[in-house]
Amino acid sequence: MSVIIATTLNPDPISGPATAKTLDGHADFALVPDDFTGYDALEFASWLGPLTSRLGIVPEVRATHLEPFHLATASATLDYAARARAGLAVGISSTPAEAALFGRRGPAPAPAAWAEAASVIDVIRRLWDSWDDDAIIRDEATDRYIDRDRLHYIEAQVQDSTGVDYSVLGPSITPRPPQGHPPIIVRAEAGNEAARGAADIVLADEAAGTISLEDLRTELDPGVPVLTVLPAPTNRAEVAELVSSVRILVERGASGVLLTASAENQLDFSVRLVSEILPALHAAGLRDTPEVVAALGGGSDASDLRGRLGLAPAVSLYADA
Repeated sequence: MSVIIATTLNPDPISGPATAKTLDGHADFALVPDDFTGYDALEFASWLGPLTSRLGIVPEVRATHLEPFHLATASATLDYAARARAGLAVGISSTPAEAALFGRRGPAPAPAAWAEAASVIDVIRRLWDSWDDDAIIRDEATDRYIDRDRLHYIEAQVQDSTGVDYSVLGPSITPRPPQGHPPIIVRAEAGNEAARGAADIVLADEAAGTISLEDLRTELDPGVPVLTVLPAPTNRAEVAELVSSVRILVERGASGVLLTASAENQLDFSVRLVSEILPALHAAGLRDTPEVVAALGGGSDASDLRGRLGLAPAVSLYADA
């Protein structure tokens, strides 16, 4: 048995890279949050990708104020930079302060913003698949770099959070990501059933009182992993409490946990994860060692993030086109 272990990794230019290197080969993925006021999560994630070799890199993006086309191309580029270890956490923005940073529209009601986010997830996947895997042919005889018959032209309609319709045209300008579909992650919140129903992985923050783990397991497909959000332990007593909590959460249907640490504490936490938390989970029978995982051919030593999280290979939406 090997539960999924993920952590937050705040985009701090000092502690961020060191934390990523410490987590590499130990945590399954790191989620890079974005509050619009610091380093861009997608750009920071693209920096971390080449610095690591096994850690999944998952930037958080807010679909409310960002263009779906740019999200699709940037996340595809990240998947190349991270060598098939990218994911994408899709969220929303509904505060006046964040809306003011962009100045294009007012704050969005959460239900409308989540409805737009669900549409954006669909558009992103369609843009990823707008290139076949073999679209690049490099045919010197005909001076063709790509075979245009292996591109798919799309015109998607999206209604933004203010009720205005807009179009997204494809194909993408970036080839299909190495994973096909980098895993999409959504936090479970009230009123975002459509968005979390479109996700590959769902985060459950029961402390926020949004939705219970049992309700999520009933609602979602059995193959969708659900990770419970927990604070990172700061001492040995809290590590022991975490192990007990993980055991109970697994019995209730969780696939793993996302451990959250502040930017100030994330490097110390990453060291504790490797030296204390993972050995304790292994001793409790909740987490395999890297050697065991590698021998089984899956889990935290799988070559891409989808495989490491137990997700099936992504089939193109245009496979039969």
